[in-house]
Amino acid sequence: MTVQLNRLLEHVLDGEPQLGDEIDAVFRRADRLRRRRTQALVAAGVAVTAVIVATGYALTTTLMPGKNASPPAGVASSAVPLPSTVADPVLALIAPIVDGRKMHIYPRPPERGSGWRQYSVVDQDGKPRGTVEVAVYTVAEDLCFPVLAAPGKCAKTEWAPAGIEYVRYDDDRDLDWQVHQTIARRITDGRTVAVMATGERGTDNASNGKPGLTGAQIEQIATDRRFFDAFGAAEQCSGPSSGACPAFKVPVPLPAD
Repeated sequence: MTVQLNRLLEHVLDGEPQLGDEIDAVFRRADRLRRRRTQALVAAGVAVTAVIVATGYALTTTLMPGKNASPPAGVASSAVPLPSTVADPVLALIAPIVDGRKMHIYPRPPERGSGWRQYSVVDQDGKPRGTVEVAVYTVAEDLCFPVLAAPGKCAKTEWAPAGIEYVRYDDDRDLDWQVHQTIARRITDGRTVAVMATGERGTDNASNGKPGLTGAQIEQIATDRRFFDAFGAAEQCSGPSSGACPAFKVPVPLPAD
């Protein structure tokens, strides 16, 4: 029976490839499938990377304006120079008061010298509102504060904290030169300051020539104990630099006068 079975099965595998070749074919087919999958994965990765880069670029250009982007319509930049309060400690004390009146203040040429400063004041529309001029002196002895109506007499002084005596001088009768001025002296060392706000000259109109700061605000500035130290320790508006000092409505009397 074994012989007969062998004869029946003898031709079953006729035409089939050799077993060794079939094994090699299986491995070759598996290798081709593996390479295809690897290539597909690489292609998919490249595609995803390209999508991420494109999306990031689109978001960047949309949400972040370029360096040369123009300001939004309706937002106008101010043509009025802003004060440099860091470079000028004197201006740092005056600027907040001016800003509180919705105005602007900035150095006015000639803007400064040893012991003095000069500033321009303009309103929100850039219209001139006069000047603010300040100076510092050293008056070692008691100061005779002038009296406008009585030359040669000494005015009665007012007192502010920190041992500061002062006198206010307000004159709004002259339509061409309205003035708010305060002279203040620190009695501990004789350091004396003069602060004056004048309206724009040449208007011949009381309203148009009104100073940008009130008499009370000028008094506030002049009697601020920080104001005496805002100038340099060696600064004073006398000696060689006195010729360039502001022409105050009420000059500060000095011992050399």
